[in-house]
Amino acid sequence: MLTWFLGIALLLTIIYVMFLLFDLREILQQLKFIVTEETNAELVSTSKILLIRRLLDQNNQLIRKNKKYYQEQRQKEKQLHQLLSNLTHDLKTPLTVSSGYTQILLKDPSLGEKQEMIQKIDNSLTSISHYLGYLMEYNLIQEKGVALELEQVDVSELLRENLFTYYEEFQEQEMPLSIEIAETDLLISDRTVLQRIFQNVLGNMLKHGQGYSEVKLIKESEALIFQFKNGIAERIIDPQELFQRFMTEDSSRANKSTGLGLHIVKELVELLEGDIQLASTESIFELTITLKSSQRQ
Repeated sequence: MLTWFLGIALLLTIIYVMFLLFDLREILQQLKFIVTEETNAELVSTSKILLIRRLLDQNNQLIRKNKKYYQEQRQKEKQLHQLLSNLTHDLKTPLTVSSGYTQILLKDPSLGEKQEMIQKIDNSLTSISHYLGYLMEYNLIQEKGVALELEQVDVSELLRENLFTYYEEFQEQEMPLSIEIAETDLLISDRTVLQRIFQNVLGNMLKHGQGYSEVKLIKESEALIFQFKNGIAERIIDPQELFQRFMTEDSSRANKSTGLGLHIVKELVELLEGDIQLASTESIFELTITLKSSQRQ
């Protein structure tokens, strides 16, 4: 009789454990879905086991708490991005006007000794303009990270347009451009992001390069490859470090660099699901951007 009773008890225990394990497996699958997906779902179960019900209640409280915190953070980030956007645009206009006046004053020979002071003011305004540009780039990254504005882009023509804009500056800095641009198919991409990439890379070449500059667009069956090269004074030991935020090869900080330029370029390229690589020899710095064929029409 005792053996029979123990057998029944063992059988009931095994059934209980099996139901418990089944419920836990179902809850684990739901939890995995909630963690990996954007969803408002909560954990549910038809289990009558009190321990399981209490586990679900506690987990759902934690899920609701995390969702509330996440929504509050998203709202704060949205407000911050809007604030940055408003500030940068509000500052850009008076900054442009001030810079215009200093350019006029610099051309006035009657100011004599004051020209040096005006030049310093103009240099400071230029630095501030660069910093505002970085803020605008970061805001763009956050906005485009939510949704890219995809359209058909003639990449060859877009690159030529940007090179034309910077051409005189390269000539003035005695960095004559060697240009080789292949004709490409239309690219399904975000024109604004591509434009920012080209502008940042060309600006970086002007800022840190010397003596030599080269831009190539190579069309391959699986990719579009952009190569940007410029001369440098000395080899950069670890070029990949330049992708890190606030890292700059100019340790003296003589040019007031924030070190954000190439970090921003990397973020923008990754928004387009592209690849970016840096390399350096004793005298040449090279940046290569690859956009895969999946982005082409």
